[in-house]
Amino acid sequence: MYQIIKWTVIRWKTLWSKIWFPTANIDLDNKDIEDGTYKLNLIIDGNIYAWAWVYLKEKWLFEAHFFGFASDIYWKEIEIVLLYKIRENKKFDSLEELKNQIQKDVDFAKSNTDYIVTFGTFDIVHPGHEFYLNNAKKYWDKLITIIARDGNVEKLKNTTPLHDELTRLENIKKLWVSDIVLLWDLDDPLKVIKQYKPKVVCLWYDQVGFIELLNKYIKENNLETHIIRLSPYKENIYKSSILKQKRDLKK
Repeated sequence: MYQIIKWTVIRWKTLWSKIWFPTANIDLDNKDIEDGTYKLNLIIDGNIYAWAWVYLKEKWLFEAHFFGFASDIYWKEIEIVLLYKIRENKKFDSLEELKNQIQKDVDFAKSNTDYIVTFGTFDIVHPGHEFYLNNAKKYWDKLITIIARDGNVEKLKNTTPLHDELTRLENIKKLWVSDIVLLWDLDDPLKVIKQYKPKVVCLWYDQVGFIELLNKYIKENNLETHIIRLSPYKENIYKSSILKQKRDLKK
């Protein structure tokens, strides 16, 4: 799953307004998606909203039932991240039966909280870091960010970070993107994976350390954790090593 779809919201004749569920309709030309009711994240103007939706393959249309959002989004360009299939589509004998089922779908989507995990040093917080965290958050409900410890940075990068680990932790908290920000556990590097069992681990484009250990643990414990590597954002400008060099040249 984990497809990201960019499309425009259209107007469509629908029954859903008669049963008081706010919806959006997306005319989607994609034969790879199966019929069904799904949980998804919807990104509108950079904000993420949780939705439940019904995809009608014969019409190449999905009807999304959203919560926590009430603005007019007709003809807006949006992003949709498909997370998982809640159930198969089925026919209902009455609008009341349909309404009850939709409420169950919405309640199910809202009650099941899953996590995304990100890692990093975050020594000089820059727009590349914000891009990384904001894009990682699209993939599930709550974002956990793990901050590398000072000793690990010195060992892996052969350099001392400009800011100590507590300062770097507070700087990431101040971005107000991650729901949980933690320091790397020195005794158990896999502690966050064991505790939260995240659905997704999002890696930045140049992260290489820890991957073998992570893959091994996921496989041995049959976890449903997917590893997604995100594309860079202006890496020739927004990279900590480059910014440090520019900083040193100014001295």
